[in-house]
Amino acid sequence: MTNEATPSAISDADEATHMTRLQAHGLVVGYDDREVLHGLDVQIPDGAFTVIIGPNACGKSTLLKTLARLLSPSAGQVVLDGQSIHQQRTKDVARVLGLLPQSPLAPDGITVAELVARGRSPHQNLISRWSHEDEAAVDAALASTGVEDLRDREVDALSGGQRQRVWIALVLAQQTPLLLLDEPTTFLDIAHQVEVLDLVAGLRNDGQTVVAVLHDINHAIRYADHLIAMRDGHIVAEGAPERIVTAPMIEEVFGLRCRVVPDPDVGVPVVLPALP
Repeated sequence: MTNEATPSAISDADEATHMTRLQAHGLVVGYDDREVLHGLDVQIPDGAFTVIIGPNACGKSTLLKTLARLLSPSAGQVVLDGQSIHQQRTKDVARVLGLLPQSPLAPDGITVAELVARGRSPHQNLISRWSHEDEAAVDAALASTGVEDLRDREVDALSGGQRQRVWIALVLAQQTPLLLLDEPTTFLDIAHQVEVLDLVAGLRNDGQTVVAVLHDINHAIRYADHLIAMRDGHIVAEGAPERIVTAPMIEEVFGLRCRVVPDPDVGVPVVLPALP
């Protein structure tokens, strides 16, 4: 497969020089004896919606977990606000960075309001317990995700789309400027996928920095300000979707022959698989 027309390892110059609260240098990460990430350099643009794409087992979730400090690199480091994230206290990190993992599980019988309230734990200590500020943060998170009327319902009785909104409300109640979401649309039907992505894009519009792993390439292109395309533990291309998404890049990353055409409504690229 040729790389001649592919923007491999592209990083838009204006984005590369953008100041960022979250970045990584030379990340090497693996499980047991298997290396998954191979010396990655990553900069997350502030106030933007960054989406990580790539085929299964390419290292997308591993990268997100490493950025969130759930995994420790064997080489390199993640830098949050100018300091290694592993040198910072857990509670201090939790006040800056919120994470929604894949397929989170709620305790049996817990209500929506009780679950969302758990997002306030980084702001509490033995002296300062539940406050009016905590209550206001939970109310605001429930309102912004459209689940106010579900606050007394048990989480395990909700639909998939409702549960995803509740989990997003939890990380919103945490009131962090950085949000990391690992496949937030998994197992949802198309209507609920769009519903959740509209919600997440709205967070970016409110000034938060959002990073998400997505499987659907066209959803990623449509919603992202910044794409990171990965394959085999390497970054193949990164930058604004309209600048980096080409048929050669998609074939290099996914092994998919395709056509890339402009969306008739908004002009962003759309990937159409080639016919056999």
